[in-house]
Amino acid sequence: MKRVLAVFLTLIMVALFLPIEVRSQEGRGQGRLSGIVVDEADQPISEAKIKIQYIEYTYQLEAVSNNKGQWSVFGLGKGNVNITVEKEGFAPASLQIPVSGLNKNPVLKIVLKKGSADLSGTGESIDSLKPILAQANELFDQGQYQSALALYQELMKKDPRLYMLKLNTGNCYIELKEYDQAVTEYLKLLDEINAQPPEKRDNKLIAQVYAAIGDCYLRQDKLDEAESYFLKSVEIDQSDPAIPFNIAEIMMNAGKTDEAIKYYELSIKADPSRPKTYMKLGYAWINKGDTKKAIECFNKVVELAPADDPDATLARELIKHLSEIK
Repeated sequence: MKRVLAVFLTLIMVALFLPIEVRSQEGRGQGRLSGIVVDEADQPISEAKIKIQYIEYTYQLEAVSNNKGQWSVFGLGKGNVNITVEKEGFAPASLQIPVSGLNKNPVLKIVLKKGSADLSGTGESIDSLKPILAQANELFDQGQYQSALALYQELMKKDPRLYMLKLNTGNCYIELKEYDQAVTEYLKLLDEINAQPPEKRDNKLIAQVYAAIGDCYLRQDKLDEAESYFLKSVEIDQSDPAIPFNIAEIMMNAGKTDEAIKYYELSIKADPSRPKTYMKLGYAWINKGDTKKAIECFNKVVELAPADDPDATLARELIKHLSEIK
């Protein structure tokens, strides 16, 4: 028993320091991402332009939806991406998600609403400013955050209705590591959103802003503040698996295993296809001394991850040694 336990503890120590997934160079990898673009009547939209841009890198991919509204891209590595979808006659849509270069990524369903490109949230097209916005976005994609910031600020000065670009300016400040200024921008945006009539408020955007503030604090290792804003975000929108996952990680670091389990499970509910979440949940159950539930989680890792994935290999070893503990 002592020998088995010693071997098991050694495996756990290795697990804590083993990279969950080898980071591909600048976002490049073997991962695939696919989805479908539909209108509000759930009808497919063809020839919609999809752009996938890494937040951490300059690497980006593009696709066009077919006559069934379907699209896919190949060549993704691990990271966080911003996805924008545009089609003439529809308001553009965007979302941010984590992607994997090894594990299966979720199939996305993106709904476009009728209307022209509305940058202000007012329902009016501001086409004359779109070239400046495109230039600002390109500068951001190229990592020229100070120049992008100046253009975003210029746009808001030209038309105050573009207050939602404070999300973009906040993102620039984050990349410039000016975290206090980023939080200030995000809070100003929340004030602008909350000043709108309740029926016009975008709850998903509010959740995104809270998550961005949480990310600011997380990057500064201010875990209590990060937890507070991540919790606000997940209370509004539980569709993003990354937010409850981040909360769970904070809880684990704080030794709050029960809370960590709760949020790992919320992350799984939002996206049950991510082996990494099951892996971390398995560790949490080990902390609780529940080897049966830990084995169930590691079995899910083996089921979902490719056979040669480091997580799958480690999960098989952990299952073997946990099964030997009586």
